[in-house]
Amino acid sequence: MKFVSFLGALVLSASPGFADNYVYLSCEVEVANTKTDLGANNVLEENSRTVSIVFKVDLDNSRSMGAGASDWEDVQIVDGVIRDLRIGEVDGFGYEATRAVWIQPPGKFSVNTVATNDKILVTVATEGECSEIDALVFDEAK
Repeated sequence: MKFVSFLGALVLSASPGFADNYVYLSCEVEVANTKTDLGANNVLEENSRTVSIVFKVDLDNSRSMGAGASDWEDVQIVDGVIRDLRIGEVDGFGYEATRAVWIQPPGKFSVNTVATNDKILVTVATEGECSEIDALVFDEAK
């Protein structure tokens, strides 16, 4: 489903984590999905899983790239934290996603997404912690 792939992508680039003004991070996160039928107001599906998200951040140009990605994504970095709000539509679902990822110093990872159409509400909560990694670890994760 394109919507789930999109969320995964939102989901996201001297010390081991810094080289050429890049910071390399690995984040262990729990992704909790809930799908609700709006008409019957009952939960259709709930699941959660733990995943690793590996990415690098170009501090000079305010952009990030996930391991395995071919394109950079522009990001806003304020006081060492990537923060943004995204609003759009995928597969007939309107969505709103808020993201906050502490990169300097590495720490909390949080992305919360709410998506709806006329019949279904999907919520995705992604929470975890990030740590610095070496550039070689990022390259091997591709």
